[in-house]
Amino acid sequence: MTTQANPTTSMIIPQLQQIIGNDHVLLDQKDREYFSKDLSWRSNEVAEIVIQPNSIEQLSSAVEAASNAGLAIVPRGGGMSYTSGYTPTQAASMLIDMRRMSKIHEINADDMYVIVDAGCTWKDLHEALKPHGVSTPYWGPLSGAYATVGGALSQNSLFHGSGVGGTAAETVIGLKVVLADGSVVTTGSWAHKHSKPFWRHFGPDFTGIFTADTGAMGVKAMAALRLVTAPAHTGYLSFKFDKLEQMLAAQVRIARLGIASECYGFDPYYNSGFEKQGITFEEGLSKVGEIARKGGLKGVMNAAKVAMGGKRILRDVPYSLHMTLDGLTERVAAEHTDIAAEVCTEEGGVEMANSIPVVFRGAPFGGVRTILLGSGGEIWIPVHGYFPLSCAQEAARKTEEFFADRAELMEKWDIKTSYLTAFSGPEFVIEPSLYWHDELGDFRLSLIEEEYAEKWKSIPANEERRAVAIGIRDELRDLFDSLGGLHLQIGKYYPYEDMMNNEALVQLAKGIKKVVDPEDKMNPGSLGI
Repeated sequence: MTTQANPTTSMIIPQLQQIIGNDHVLLDQKDREYFSKDLSWRSNEVAEIVIQPNSIEQLSSAVEAASNAGLAIVPRGGGMSYTSGYTPTQAASMLIDMRRMSKIHEINADDMYVIVDAGCTWKDLHEALKPHGVSTPYWGPLSGAYATVGGALSQNSLFHGSGVGGTAAETVIGLKVVLADGSVVTTGSWAHKHSKPFWRHFGPDFTGIFTADTGAMGVKAMAALRLVTAPAHTGYLSFKFDKLEQMLAAQVRIARLGIASECYGFDPYYNSGFEKQGITFEEGLSKVGEIARKGGLKGVMNAAKVAMGGKRILRDVPYSLHMTLDGLTERVAAEHTDIAAEVCTEEGGVEMANSIPVVFRGAPFGGVRTILLGSGGEIWIPVHGYFPLSCAQEAARKTEEFFADRAELMEKWDIKTSYLTAFSGPEFVIEPSLYWHDELGDFRLSLIEEEYAEKWKSIPANEERRAVAIGIRDELRDLFDSLGGLHLQIGKYYPYEDMMNNEALVQLAKGIKKVVDPEDKMNPGSLGI
């Protein structure tokens, strides 16, 4: 069904079809509803038009046409947002599905950068870089089979490689951005008339204006990303801890050492959830003995203990910490693995089979069912806080107190909770998640395997339970704000302006927005400015 109530919108449809092609100007109601929703359960409008450009020229021309027609312009990547990052706030919107812009234009292993379209997925980029022996420092989220480069740069993101490589926004060294009037801005040394995109800081950091903006400043069309030599060797570790304080003490110490590419902690609910979803802690024997800790402290004897311990070590794991430790040489990886193991042991940890980090690294961009849903098809929705390392213990303690205070309410409404802890360089991240049974909807169902979609598609909507869960999430967001927590993926959910104590900075942000988007047509409501 095609419905267009806005006469102005109807007038530019032929123009957009001429620019992009009839097949990639989507007018069907169901298509528009699908692309206008994210994972947040927050209300939104349905865009009147969805376009799918495949070049920066098409993108620029379409944005100019939409802007002249008075439409809001909303960029969308792989759709993994849960903070209303791309959901329209007004019906008179043109939503841009960026995924056809997926070309990798240049892999320059001499000067250590790659130029890629913003619609390319992290999985496709990572696999294209492998034969060249290079990688981006941050190389994608767990949802990287769907998540796009532009989406991660807009939202900011962490996981693969973040322990040493930081977040997605720290990986970019130059951008080509389409502004609200259709003009194209190039940043960094890429803007130099005779140079290459090899350096971000040629003059003021204009690249930074367009990162972590959730699309408020412009549509990222292409990105130049830093490259590093891909590590040839990796160590894997998993430790269990009886107490959260012990796990966090080890995690913070490892973060300060800067030796783990990934280091993430699970609470009891996460641990049991992975078991139920088929990623078991007993998947094969421990690989500890295979990572060759030459000159190390435990070696094969320790690996044998872990393997023989089996179920005894893995039964009823309270808290678990999982690490990958990369090195250009076998010895470096082994030594870093030994150091991390000693830290965990000193903090009261007991080594266990390291299946989780082995599986995550072996298949870094698998399906998203185990990420987006609980083991029984429950809705999953997270909230997070980004803290200095010294605040890790307090943030976790306050999180546990928060959930303890609401235990009776959550039991009444059958709402479960878990949390993940991680770090990105020297920054600590805690991400609690809420789970409850509710209608999955077309978007979530489209992202999971057919057998699970068939099994769970009939789960009925439960608006009352949903309202309770969303309310708890909002309260937890406000708690993190009160503790000084920051946020990635600000979107239209985290109150960016309200948290600032610097009115001059807020006015500067609004002033920049006014320059690049004078009519406030670029993703209205994003960042709250």
